[in-house]
Amino acid sequence: MADFHFIRPFWLLSLLPLLLVWWGLVGRRDQVRRWQTMIEPHLLKHLLVGEQRKNLLRPINLLLILWLMTVIALAGPTWQKEPSPFLDNEAGLMVLLKVSESMENSDVQPSRLERAKQKIRDLMEIRQGASTGLIVYSGSAHLVMPITRDDRIINMMLEDITPELMPVEGDVLTDALKLADRMVGQSGLPGSLLVIADTVAPGQQTDQNAHEITFPVQFLSMLPDGSSLDQGLLSLAKKLDARVERLSIDQADVQQIAGRAETKQAEIVDPKQGERWKDSGYLLLPLIGLAMLMWFRKGWAL
Repeated sequence: MADFHFIRPFWLLSLLPLLLVWWGLVGRRDQVRRWQTMIEPHLLKHLLVGEQRKNLLRPINLLLILWLMTVIALAGPTWQKEPSPFLDNEAGLMVLLKVSESMENSDVQPSRLERAKQKIRDLMEIRQGASTGLIVYSGSAHLVMPITRDDRIINMMLEDITPELMPVEGDVLTDALKLADRMVGQSGLPGSLLVIADTVAPGQQTDQNAHEITFPVQFLSMLPDGSSLDQGLLSLAKKLDARVERLSIDQADVQQIAGRAETKQAEIVDPKQGERWKDSGYLLLPLIGLAMLMWFRKGWAL
């Protein structure tokens, strides 16, 4: 409870006028005090009937309790933090798609590249409302779409992506990772990177390249089910501390990727931006509601 405080403490100032109003109502409704101004105290106690026992459960006292609970609830008592509800919606995912001749292989139907496009669409469907970007690479890396929430644009771009559009054949995944890392950083959003590829060339596996990537990375292998994963891909994934997901015939692979992306994104967010104080004033609402039921008792009025 060392962290206990109020999110909106200025609401507590309203207790002062409320207490004054309550005290004024008490004075007006105190019949005994009225008679004390006209009858001597030693005589008054013999004239009163049923006033020897104090009844604390009176409308005026319940009104004070309701006012106190309501003001405390409005002030927002808190003692713990919670993740920001806007964090997941703002988190971005930059997809790096390999577009080379090897991705045209039909050992994955209809082809490795077409299946990769389908996986990107499935991933965006799972992450509805989240931001996604797209980079394609082979012998050169190119930004197709920066981080955006408009999935329709990315879907349109995917239709026309073929190896023939790439100016140079090859594998410059390192350049693509650097470009993706820079674009996510410029977006100002927390994010992570997803590489969709079948193989990784040996020249992309240096330790220096791995240290230059600041955002979390994960891989989706486009090799057919049952085949061994590419050693170059595994080697780079190990240097980047990245998870590798195997291609599946259903959405199990993209569901795993989406879940890990959210976890990784949360880890790199500044705690001051990714968390907020949990408003616990809502816990008083049931008590306020129960207390309000007392006003339905017969004869209760102010």
